[in-house]
Amino acid sequence: MTCSLATVLALGIIHSVFVVAQSQPAVSPSQKQDFIRMVHDLPHQGEFFTEEAVTRAAPYLPVLLALTDKDLNGQDFYPFAAISRGLCDRKPQREYVLKHFSDIHHPELKLLWATLLFNKKSASPEIVQFLQDALQSKSQAAILSEMVGPGFEDFKKRVLSQQSR
Repeated sequence: MTCSLATVLALGIIHSVFVVAQSQPAVSPSQKQDFIRMVHDLPHQGEFFTEEAVTRAAPYLPVLLALTDKDLNGQDFYPFAAISRGLCDRKPQREYVLKHFSDIHHPELKLLWATLLFNKKSASPEIVQFLQDALQSKSQAAILSEMVGPGFEDFKKRVLSQQSR
């Protein structure tokens, strides 16, 4: 089969438009900074956010997923992990993250969401494969061990026993 350069470019543009249409909305640097400030001001009880805090954060889930390591440079990761935990308890937010899992930019946030979704029995084959790959990496397995805590060995067995695509 022979194609002209114009045909290849046109097909590439069509494919690009299709892919962009399926990814999450673009998030600006100012939206990220506003969200980071908001997270620090959300109401909490002890180390966990209140239901009101999770409700306030829910519309900003695309912003949370768009955060990068650079965005959180120097920030305590825990508040973002805690708000993720609260959001994961809600079905609409779980479904959104399942649909946009590949759009999570921050590596630890992606590991966290994969773990949360797996433990909620909501992990897609893509997420199971992601966790299996992470467990093969010494550095990522160490992060997962810290996230999961004392149940890490059981978690690891459950993940590795799953079928993935």
